[in-house]
Parts: sequence; structure tokens; C-alpha cells
Amino acid sequence: MDTQAIPTKRSFRVDEFAARNSISRAQVYVELKEGRLNSRKVGSATLITIEDENAWLASLPQTKSANQAA
Repeated sequence: MDTQAIPTKRSFRVDEFAARNSISRAQVYVELKEGRLNSRKVGSATLITIEDENAWLASLPQTKSANQAA
């Protein structure tokens, strides 16, 4: 029996990244243009690595919870 692990995807195209993070393609390009999100180019493909995704998410402002607002 072959027990090799299936490799985890390490980068995503813009459409995949947008879907994973519930934002529009246009917003992904805004984030890239403003320098808040990094990407890599392979030919004509724009790839966003999982590390860049994690850094972008960590840099987003936090919202105040109902407990903190009071």
C-alpha cells in the first residue's frame, strides 16, 4: 500500500486566493498594488504563497468585539 502524503498546495493564483479569503479579485489587486500583499510571477501567472497569505492576514486590522466596545 502506498502511504505517501499528498503534498499541500503552497501557492495560489489570484482567483484561488480571492475565493480562499472571501474577497474579490479586484480587492486582491488593490492589496497587491498598495503593497499590503506580496506575490510572485511565473510566466504570466501571479502566485501568492501561503506564507504571504499568512503575513497579509496577520497584518489586517482587528475589529473590536462587543465586550471591548463597551
